[in-house]
Amino acid sequence: MQIYLSTLTENDYEKSLEAIKEAFADVAESNHDEQDLVARLRNAPEYNYELEVVAKNGTGDVVGHVMLSEIAVVNETKQYTVLALAPLSVLPEYRNKGLGKALIQAVEERAKTQDYTTILVLGDPKYYNQFGYDTAEDYDIACPFDVPSNYFMVKFLWDQLLEQPKGKVVYSEAFN
Repeated sequence: MQIYLSTLTENDYEKSLEAIKEAFADVAESNHDEQDLVARLRNAPEYNYELEVVAKNGTGDVVGHVMLSEIAVVNETKQYTVLALAPLSVLPEYRNKGLGKALIQAVEERAKTQDYTTILVLGDPKYYNQFGYDTAEDYDIACPFDVPSNYFMVKFLWDQLLEQPKGKVVYSEAFN
C-alpha cells in the first residue's frame, strides 16, 4: 500500500472534507462537525496552507489529514501566538499503520521551520502522550473548555525556549 504526504491543494479541498467526515463517523466522542471546523479555519484570516497536510493513497484519494491553526495564550502581561492541532483524521481502514504519527511529525516539522514553538491539542492523552504531548495545565496553560485536564495537552517544539507561554488559551472565531 503506497501512501504519500503532501501539502493540501485546491483539488484536495472537497476530498479532504469528505475524508474528515468519514474518519470521524465512528468516533463516539465526536460531534461530527470536524469537516465544518476545517472549512471555517481555511477561510480564517490567519489560515496558513503550509500547516495543513494530507495523506493520499496510490490513486490520489485523501486518506488522512492534519491541520495546525494559530491561537493565542494570554496572561496579564503578554499574548503568545501558538498553534492548535485540530483535527487529525485517518480513514478507518488506514488506522494503526503509523499514518497519524507521520501526519503529526510532518506538520510539526513545518511549524518548526516557520519558527512556531508551541502546539496545543485537545484529544486522547493515551494517543498524544506517545508523541511528546503533556498535560498543558502542568505548564500553567489553561483550557477555555470544561474538559478533563489530561485531555488538553501541549508540546514545545524546541528543547530550549527563552519563554514558555503561560496563561489562558483563546481560540480564533473560526473555532466557534
